[in-house]
Amino acid sequence: MSETIETARLLLRPWRTDDTADADALFRYASDPEIGLLCGWPPHTSVEGSLNDIGNILAVENNWAITIRDNGDEPVGSIALKTVSHYIIDPVEADAGLRKRYGKYLGGNALELGYWIGRPFWGNGYMPEALKAVLGYAFDALHKDAVWGGHYAENSQSGRVMDKCGMKPVFESKHDYFNLIDAYHDGVYRIVMADEWES
Repeated sequence: MSETIETARLLLRPWRTDDTADADALFRYASDPEIGLLCGWPPHTSVEGSLNDIGNILAVENNWAITIRDNGDEPVGSIALKTVSHYIIDPVEADAGLRKRYGKYLGGNALELGYWIGRPFWGNGYMPEALKAVLGYAFDALHKDAVWGGHYAENSQSGRVMDKCGMKPVFESKHDYFNLIDAYHDGVYRIVMADEWES
């Protein structure tokens, strides 16, 4: 079970598998095509499917429901730390320069993050606030050396969120395949290292 993380305006808490309110909220926001397709997964099509995703995907260690303190306990997004993916590992290992500089940040001493927030909450600074808190947790509580993140090249909003949190671009990719949506996207991959982090 993930620890709860508090910020000035947010409460990041574990997803609840026994609460249909979480599934209702997840469906409400994740059924928006602008959300899932920007994250590499298809829009949710039913509350039952959302409940299934909570149980099988979201209710795991280091994956938090984003709730806004002034908005009750309703999840309005999600943020997670996970094992570094092949979208990062493969290009870094294939390039001698990247491998020399970043190869040591591909194993258990590093994590990759993913996040989204519902469209009604865009532009309020909630995502940078959540991301800074989770980066602090990765470095201060989990003692990781680095955290990676990636976004589609066309998703400049996500790039700005990462910029605000000190995540610097490392490389760009062309035509990454995302099997859940059967689509190709160019990507921008970023990193922030513990010795650069300012909480």
